[in-house]
Amino acid sequence: MEYILKTYDLTKRYGKKTVVDNVSMNIKKGEIYGFLGRNGAGKTTTLRMIMDLISPTKGKYEIFGKGMGDRDVLGRIGAIIETPGFYPNLTARENLDIHRRMMGIPNKGYITEAMEIVGLNNYDIKKKKVKKFSLGMKQRLGIARALLHKPELLILDEPTNGLDPVGIKEIRETLLELNRKGEITILISSHILGEIQQLATKIGIIHNGKLLEEVDYESFQKKNRHYINLRVDDDKRAVTILENEMKIKDYEISNKNVIRIYEKIDKSNDISRNLISKGIEVYEFNVMKDTLEDYFVRLTGGKKNV
Repeated sequence: MEYILKTYDLTKRYGKKTVVDNVSMNIKKGEIYGFLGRNGAGKTTTLRMIMDLISPTKGKYEIFGKGMGDRDVLGRIGAIIETPGFYPNLTARENLDIHRRMMGIPNKGYITEAMEIVGLNNYDIKKKKVKKFSLGMKQRLGIARALLHKPELLILDEPTNGLDPVGIKEIRETLLELNRKGEITILISSHILGEIQQLATKIGIIHNGKLLEEVDYESFQKKNRHYINLRVDDDKRAVTILENEMKIKDYEISNKNVIRIYEKIDKSNDISRNLISKGIEVYEFNVMKDTLEDYFVRLTGGKKNV
């Protein structure tokens, strides 16, 4: 089977407000699909429809080649949508054991295995009740629960929320290993650009409810442009010289006194010499390549901080 998950014009409206607008996603077996968008872009609503937690206003989806509402596919999916809920007065192992029994999993050893995968075995939590867990530890427990029945498709909604940088790195490495060794297809939503860039093999960018683009990471790398990153003492004077004397039009002022030049990359030395000869102080001058953040900003026409 080539595609594990496909959506067709998936749409959700609440009254007159369209939260998800004709979203058509295509996720192949073995991919890590990074579902990227700002908070409120429609990520969670899309995932809730896919998990049959809410009904779409329009459109449909297929999972494992089966249509909406087919209960047989649920046993092949592990998911965390929004904040995972637990029995607060029970321990992590007790919570997982309840889920094990509900899912009809006979092997209790899966609990230990799942806790080890997400790093919960590194904490002294044997008798600790979940209500005393940090948000990050609850996120780990949520992923452990989603993995307990060894799913083929893992759907995670902002799984690194509440984690410190070390915890984020550990979860990232865990997901990469699950994908590589466990052959699990992963759909992960996030507003953290750098995290998706390090994880995803394919990226879907959603903005104001619309899926603006789907692109595999390899193609994304090829599409991104090189540029000259220039930091000067006076961006207005520098831009005047670039435009009038070097006929450079494809540039942007990314920050105060920081200019990105997207043309004549091979003339970088000439650009530098010309600016210096006109009395411009050049503090930084190097050739760089667009990041996912740059690509996202260009596509959505927004600010950098997602």
